[in-house]
Parts: sequence; structure tokens; C-alpha cells
Amino acid sequence: MKKLLFTHLLITGVGIAAIAQPVRYLDDIFTKSQVVRTTNVVFGENYYFLNFPPAPAGTSSSTPKDTVLLMDVYTPPVSDTENDRPVVIYLHTGSFLPKFINGQTTGNNKDSSVVEICTRFAQKGYVVAALNYRLGWNPLAPTQIERTRQILNAVYRLINDAKTSVRFFKKDAATSNTYRIDPKKIFMIGQGSGGYASLAYAFLDKYSETELPKFLDGLGNSVIDTSLVGGILGNGGAFNIYNHPGYTNDVAMVANIGGAMGDISWMDQEWPRVPVASLHCRKDIFAPFDSGNVVVPTTQQVVVFVHGSRTVLAKAVSQGLNDVWVNHTFTDGISTRAYAMNAKVTHEGLFQIERPDCPTLGAQEGAPWEWWDSTAVVAEAALIGQNGTAIHSSSLTTNPDMSKAKAIAYIDTIVGFLAPRMYLVIQDPTIGLENQEEAEFVIYPNPTTDQITISLKGNATIHSVELLDLSGRVLMRRDQIGADKFVTYTYGLPTGTYLLRIYSTLGTATEKIIIK
Repeated sequence: MKKLLFTHLLITGVGIAAIAQPVRYLDDIFTKSQVVRTTNVVFGENYYFLNFPPAPAGTSSSTPKDTVLLMDVYTPPVSDTENDRPVVIYLHTGSFLPKFINGQTTGNNKDSSVVEICTRFAQKGYVVAALNYRLGWNPLAPTQIERTRQILNAVYRLINDAKTSVRFFKKDAATSNTYRIDPKKIFMIGQGSGGYASLAYAFLDKYSETELPKFLDGLGNSVIDTSLVGGILGNGGAFNIYNHPGYTNDVAMVANIGGAMGDISWMDQEWPRVPVASLHCRKDIFAPFDSGNVVVPTTQQVVVFVHGSRTVLAKAVSQGLNDVWVNHTFTDGISTRAYAMNAKVTHEGLFQIERPDCPTLGAQEGAPWEWWDSTAVVAEAALIGQNGTAIHSSSLTTNPDMSKAKAIAYIDTIVGFLAPRMYLVIQDPTIGLENQEEAEFVIYPNPTTDQITISLKGNATIHSVELLDLSGRVLMRRDQIGADKFVTYTYGLPTGTYLLRIYSTLGTATEKIIIK
């Protein structure tokens, strides 16, 4: 079936319908009315930090409260018989503060743009989860280092919430199988402030990456205190709950619609290696398109220096992360427009958006895909004591010609750009391979030259090991190992990337390895 679909993809060039039959995950195969939206699904629990920003030693802060983590899940109709459905985890925008409290008309998983985009992907056959993640930071903190501390911890907590949701779906796939998903094909998409987390999700994989000079406090310590908010894998921490242990955090692709990366050095050629796609307004004042400072909109105070979508995509392409797209010819109009702004050979996966300058800003709006109902804003804001009329007027300064029609046009572009690239990721069996948790096994050295050691932790036992090429052909197999540690050799294989498959009492794990 997949071979047939891929042939159709090559014939049509993606986006040029040569035949009437729609292709699942590429085209709409359901109507909007057929999509099932289940609100407030519990996917975990954790400490709520809205009034608890991690503070330096010797200072005081309020006590965090435990709260459930909720998401809205969009699925194809119950009549859908497809199994192994890919999942989209969607992270909304909102400046890491509650809607209206942030002075904006948007800021939760029920924003109009979120509902529209999530519904669109469900129409194509995906299972989609729009997270209602934990919020909280103080943009008015008096010093830059404290603002950096606050925002970095907010992003870090969102990353942990996103990891919790990934493990939730993988656990479900292994147990009740409620959602009938493919645990190897999970896509992380972040919008606006959520885009900071979706990019960090794939590349912030070592604690040392939080210890760059710009992330250090006055005492030389990272502003991320893992003893409070947990480790890079999402485990540990005095004020962190590790939900669904035993399942991995791996995803198959990340994408950002606005937002930026905390630091480009996070893309360090090590694993995980996943494709990256970005859609970004070139003159976005809230997140740099290339590189620059993030500032507090109301005060223009600097928060932290970050790297934007064009910088990230240039590095992704140079590192081969986007080869699955670079090696494919897209002939659709949206891709052609993307290449006209940034060459495919250097920036495949990037869509640059150009908007007229906002008269009151002297810069472009950052999110033309957003829209809202002013009457609903006034009514909803009043429920929490906020002036919805003022918030609506303020939001119009960064989206002066806001309308549903304009937003839908940009959402057409977002989905039209991402869907064919996500489709190619689904078709590639080497992307999204599940690995066991780092806490359960270690493979070293990787990269290697002549031998590889596999070591399982705890009371686990290795049954057998296979070495495969990227086509899935078995090059070597060792059976009846019966130990928690095993050493194998590369047998003079050419340099390149291979797959190491481990069968153990923990289950089956597949890891990419590099032979130098």
C-alpha cells in the first residue's frame, strides 16, 4: 500500500491532483463534520508553576500546586478502520501566560487557528492532540537574567509536558490502543511561543546545552535547575512528575509556525536527528526570522538572544536532517513560492511569509493566521476581570486587517506546505525509529570505528542483536546472548549510517549508529 501511495506522490509532484482518489495523510479524506473532537482529555499531571517561577537559592517563592494536564484530541470518525495512524502534537501560542492575562486575544488550545489547523490534519487521517500546557513567567522581572530564567523555565516545562503527551500516546499504543496510532510517527508542531518548544524538543538533549553563558545566573549556574524541574528526559526534579515511565520521547519530525530556537549550537550533529520545517514572517517582531533578541513587547526589555527559522533551516539542511525532502522534487505552487524566497538546496523546509508593515509598529505582524471574535473576547475576558475591548484593540495593532478569511488563507498555506513533507516522513521507514529510554540501555561508542558495546541496566537481558543497513537488510545477527552486556564488531563495513536492533526482556529497540 505504501509503495502505491508513494508512486502516486511522485506522479502528482505533491499538490497537483493527477487522479481523483485522495491519498490519506496527503489529501482530505474526511469532511470537517466527520472529525471527532474530544475536549479536556487527561494525559498526565504535574506541578503548576504560574505562581512558582524557580528562584535563586536564598530567595522565596510561592508553593507550586499539582494539576492535571489536559488536551483536546481530534480523530477521524469512529467508522475509520485505519490502524497505525500518525499523531500530531500541537502546541499553541500565548507568550506562556494565560489568555487575556497575556494581553492577547489568543493563548490556549481552543484558539480559532488551533482548532482549524488541528481539524485540517484530522481530516487527512491523523490523530491530533492540542495540548493545554502549563504556563507562567514574569516578563516584568527587573533584570535580564531573571527574565531569561523565567522564560527558559517556562519553555522547559512545556517541553516536559510535550514529552509527557508523547509517552502517553506510546503507552496507549502498547496497552489499550484507544487511538490506534503508530508510535514511530509522531509529529511535534508549535505555533508562536509553542514554536520555541517544538524546536527545542528535538535538539535540547543535553544538560550542558542549558549552561551556555547567556543561560547562566550571576553565580555561574544554569537558570534551569533540574533538581526542581526535572532532567532532560523529563524525569526527576522536586517539582516535576515523571508520567508514563518506560516509554520514549522520540518523535519523527518537528515544525514551528513562528517562534525560534534557544541556541543554534543545540543542533550538534548528535541524535536525535529529525527533519525540521518552519513557516515564519520575515519581519516578525516577536521572534527573529534570522537571529536576534527576544524582547518584552510592552517594555522592549531584552529577554534572551535566540536563533530564528532561517538560521535553523540552513543548519538542518547542511546537516542532512532534511534529506528526505531535499532528495524529492516538489512541484506544487506553495513549494515553488518557498524556493523563490529561499533556495531549496540551502533551505528546504522553510516557508518565508511576507506581510505589509503594520502602521503602528513599523514591522510586520507575526501571526496572520490568527483570528478571533471580538464579541466573544469581550464576554470571556470579563469572566476573569479583564477588559476585553482593550485587549481586542491592542491585538489589532499587530494584526490590523484581522479576519477569518485572511487567517484561513494562511492556514491553507501552513497545511499545504507541511502535509506533503509529513507524508514523505511517514513513508520513510528509517525516520522515527523508537529507542528504549536512555535510563534503560546504553550503546557506545557512537559514532564508532570497529566495535559497539550494548549495555542494559537493571535486571534486563539481551536475547539477540541485529545489524541492518538503512533498507532493512540484515547484515549480521547474534542469537542466544543471555546477558546484560554484549560487544559486537563492525566487520569492516563501509562508513555510513546503520541500524542496530536489540531484542531483550525490555522489548525491541532500534537505534541508528554511525560507522566512521
